[in-house]
Amino acid sequence: MAETGEKPGSGEALVSFTTKLPDKYQVQDDSLVVPASLKRFGLSEVVNRLLGFEKPVPFDFLVNGEFLRVDLYTYLESHKLSSEQVLKLEYVLALSEPEEHQVDEVPDWISGLATLGPLPCSWYIASSYDGGVRIYNDSKPKLTTALSPASLTSVRAMAVPESEGKASLVATGCKDGVVRCFRSALTKSEAFLGPIATLRSKEHRQSVEAVAISHDGNLVAGGGWDGDVLIWNGGPSVFEEPVSGQATSSGATKRKAESGPDLESAKYGLKGHGQVVSALAYGAPARYPFTLLSASWDGSLRVWDTAAAACVCNWSVARAVTSFSFNPTDPQIATSHEDGHVSIWDVRAAPHATVAGGLSLDSSTGLPLASAQSPHRRQATEVVWCPADSLRLATVGHDGGLCILDARSPKMPLQRVRLGKAGPIPTKLLCVTWLSREELAVGTSEGKVLRLLLNKSKED
Repeated sequence: MAETGEKPGSGEALVSFTTKLPDKYQVQDDSLVVPASLKRFGLSEVVNRLLGFEKPVPFDFLVNGEFLRVDLYTYLESHKLSSEQVLKLEYVLALSEPEEHQVDEVPDWISGLATLGPLPCSWYIASSYDGGVRIYNDSKPKLTTALSPASLTSVRAMAVPESEGKASLVATGCKDGVVRCFRSALTKSEAFLGPIATLRSKEHRQSVEAVAISHDGNLVAGGGWDGDVLIWNGGPSVFEEPVSGQATSSGATKRKAESGPDLESAKYGLKGHGQVVSALAYGAPARYPFTLLSASWDGSLRVWDTAAAACVCNWSVARAVTSFSFNPTDPQIATSHEDGHVSIWDVRAAPHATVAGGLSLDSSTGLPLASAQSPHRRQATEVVWCPADSLRLATVGHDGGLCILDARSPKMPLQRVRLGKAGPIPTKLLCVTWLSREELAVGTSEGKVLRLLLNKSKED
């Protein structure tokens, strides 16, 4: 490392370091001459020398708002910058290897995961191909219910706002073509379920692969292999108050599902997709009012006006879509795809006429591609934006990889972790949900529910 103030020679670069980290991580904002061959690991060594840490702390580096993923020489060349121009590098704490905890192992695939409350939340629910749902608190199973004689394909939960995180509305998709719904209630150490409502349609008997609950709980959507999206009325008559169960010796609760109402016809259906409907989500009322979004293996995202029961946007994304997720603060949507791609799209829409701060999604709305990468070698099964961090996403795939993505690293994951067995037929990761900004739950094809803590590196 050259002294401060020297001019760079051949194969050298002029850099300065800055950070928003606490005082103990601060270095002087001076220009330094360093080898242009340095990548983030070499730059991390430089910062550690400047800080004088006995135990090295791994850092990551941002240049103009993007993570540096090449050496300095390549970056300067690709951006047509002179080696005599000072390159400002912002350093942040790098992610270290996550802590993995096995929460449960069940007889069949884990098909879906959902958090039972706003983040941070220690309570979450899993659906399985054995027809059961299981509720967990941290790493402890708290309740098991045999919900359906058919396999469960998906689960979604909507926290009841006035419950302060103590109640949620839950919907599950089933292989027998129905949607099963219930209300859950949580105490400090126990979980309870209300009667199980069954939503069906005589005209639609194929597997339901995706479900969604409106933010007020008054509508439930389901879609699957017949390509249609069906809407049922929700509300208190569908999501009845829970009843208590009896605790087993292990502390978990096992109970037979109590039957609730049986709705034999949907309120209305939405036709348009040419293949299986793989994902559904209602737009946030403050951002995308009166909308339901659907994704399909036909390579499209559609927006439906829930009041008019009509399609108002039909966006082609060129690949079969396995899931999608909303950016929690900005008008963006992330999609995962059957070829391992994950894409981020900007939503370009006019302001809503009646909802302040909302966007009006209609035929004039654009969906330009913001970034795309291939974090998985096989199908990317689910992508989920972290509700507590608009820059952070998680995605899982059939290659056994869990990837943490960052919008500031558009070409490669911030971190990739293999879970389960490797080899030519690896463990498939089927679903993922955020429990906090630093914590995730993952479901696998081995029937395992895993909890992972994404530790940031720190000085001991």
